[in-house]
Amino acid sequence: MITLLIVPKSTSLAQTTTPRPNKPALGNTTTTKPKKAKKPKIKYQYHQGTATLKTGLQLKGNFKYIEAKNSEMPYYVVTEQNKKGKKTVALPMIKSIILQGAERGITARKDSTEFIWIDEYKDLYRKVRGGTINVYDNSRVVNESYDYLTDYILIVGRSKYGYKQVKAVNDLNKIMEDRPYFIQSAKATNRLNSKDFRVVLYLIDLFNDNNPIKTLKWDNMKVVLRNGEKLNGFGYIQPFDMRNEYLNSENAYLHFHDGKDFRLIKHYEIKSLDSPNIDYTQGLYTVVNRYFLGKKWQLQNENYVVVTRLINTNNYYFKNNQNSPQNIVILKKAGGNYVKPLNEQELRKAYMLQQKAVMR
Repeated sequence: MITLLIVPKSTSLAQTTTPRPNKPALGNTTTTKPKKAKKPKIKYQYHQGTATLKTGLQLKGNFKYIEAKNSEMPYYVVTEQNKKGKKTVALPMIKSIILQGAERGITARKDSTEFIWIDEYKDLYRKVRGGTINVYDNSRVVNESYDYLTDYILIVGRSKYGYKQVKAVNDLNKIMEDRPYFIQSAKATNRLNSKDFRVVLYLIDLFNDNNPIKTLKWDNMKVVLRNGEKLNGFGYIQPFDMRNEYLNSENAYLHFHDGKDFRLIKHYEIKSLDSPNIDYTQGLYTVVNRYFLGKKWQLQNENYVVVTRLINTNNYYFKNNQNSPQNIVILKKAGGNYVKPLNEQELRKAYMLQQKAVMR
């Protein structure tokens, strides 16, 4: 399953990095030094579980994480099953540990939390995602409450690729190289340099998902490319940035899945594009010198193109949450170019009314 980008504030990965300092006012020659966030006080609890030590020994019982103080090494206090007393186990002694309880929407398991020792980074890391690409972070939280985390680290791992710390989306380039769509789509949506870990996890969830279309719910489409290739599958036209607010490229993009894998198709590669009861066309909106893919629409013997427009950046694919006239723009060909008709606002309302009537 693909995890949604929005997560609860109390556990949001967006809150896990040290806040950036405010920028100095214009004209102010002094520079504000960043204030290092205080380490949060987290009340770690006992959790039942099993630890496998590097010696091969297994410990079963209740585990409580104890943070390091000064130069001390962090460790777990363990009360073993059917044994009296407590023992301490330093983190470097642990190969892996699975504890009952989980941070909902964050960790890889629903009812337990797995930690593994990663030699390359010489620390114990919590498993955040599992699949072809595994994701780990340096949090010790199982299901304890917290407001934020400091010095947050995210690490990805894949067989034959090893481990790599991820600080931005483009750090996934190498580990996703055999499926180029993911980095291509990040570039097309202007997320390639994003340091938002929610975007990183979204792409990894999409990469790991064996049935992504079940979640994405894209439209059935038939595509004929200019090279003669014919495609049948599911597609999504990236909304049009008609004000040049969010995107850098002048291209229009079709995100496509052929039932096996994703691919990103540019407008100039497409000869024809059809969906049930919908004909598409493409053109250039010269006001911003940007290409679009849109639906052909006719009203009172006049031909128009209905283009889904980008109105926010909340969703990775810029998919609008509500069906509103503000989500579209109506264009008309005038000479060799497309322009907004003078009555464009009325046309949008007429189109929306027509769509509502069709859906009844």
